[in-house]
Amino acid sequence: MRKLFAISAAVLPALWAVAAARADDAPTLQQTLNVRYSDGPDGQALDVFAPKGAAGRPVVLFVHGGAWTFGDKSTFGYYRGVARFFARHGAVAVSINYRLSPHVKHPEQVKDVARAFAWVRKHARDYGGDPDRIFLCGHSSGGHLVALLATDESYLKDPALGLTDADRAALKGVMAVSGVYRIPTQDEFTAMMGDMVNGLLQMAGRQMMPAATLAPALLRPSRVLNPFRLVFGDDPAVAAKAAPLNHVHKGLPPFLVLYAGRELPRLDAMAAEFTKALQDAGDPVEMRRIDGCDHNFILFKLDRPNDPAAAALLDFLGKYAGEPFKEAKP
Repeated sequence: MRKLFAISAAVLPALWAVAAARADDAPTLQQTLNVRYSDGPDGQALDVFAPKGAAGRPVVLFVHGGAWTFGDKSTFGYYRGVARFFARHGAVAVSINYRLSPHVKHPEQVKDVARAFAWVRKHARDYGGDPDRIFLCGHSSGGHLVALLATDESYLKDPALGLTDADRAALKGVMAVSGVYRIPTQDEFTAMMGDMVNGLLQMAGRQMMPAATLAPALLRPSRVLNPFRLVFGDDPAVAAKAAPLNHVHKGLPPFLVLYAGRELPRLDAMAAEFTKALQDAGDPVEMRRIDGCDHNFILFKLDRPNDPAAAALLDFLGKYAGEPFKEAKP
């Protein structure tokens, strides 16, 4: 996963014009950049994008992807474009940084997201937001973090945050995009790498081969390159506690689970597994496959006409924010 993201990151600057195409936002949006939401030497920052003159608007707290190890709230302007998308359609969007591995390990990243939630709850009105209508949205590793924050109540119940039951009840919905809902074992990650290489061979027109027959040089480094091991370590108990799937219970906020038509290996199955667990618990959940995109770019075409991911996000927001959002039907 980390290797595939690195390849994509290498070509992102060449696609900058797509993300920067919305330079006409300035007259309609108010942006406030690099606001600190936590103190100390490792304190992190966030950006706020709001419609000019906003008051009492739903708030979307957005968490970027990057395999927990790289990326930020901008990432060549692409994630900043996601925040602007939400703001252009009437929400107050708060896009955050969080500490990355290997500088820190789990659960420090999700603790940062919890701190950001507490900041939003306290400061939403300052930017035209409604502190009683907060939505979480995250992509890839960010999808994991928002799903974990919503399912494992221990993080928002951390006494250091000072949140009350009313504060926690302000979480009205979760939009998890191409997320990770169960931490793969080393063997599973090696198989995922094999699937990834096989997919590349197929795209090149080669005969598909089983992972076991791939050159050892391709699979041997998988233990070193494994971002799951880098972030979550080798303790199965830590991995189990880090899995949103293992915290599903009755009474969770509504979920929207999106995954790409050309998804990373096994993540589509994880999305289905997580959705079924939510359904079995009696929690409201919608799952949609977004065709015409891959894992890395599922959220980076939201401004295009009839984009299905945009339609799904806005429909979900409108349904659970209790008011219509501008439609972008596929």
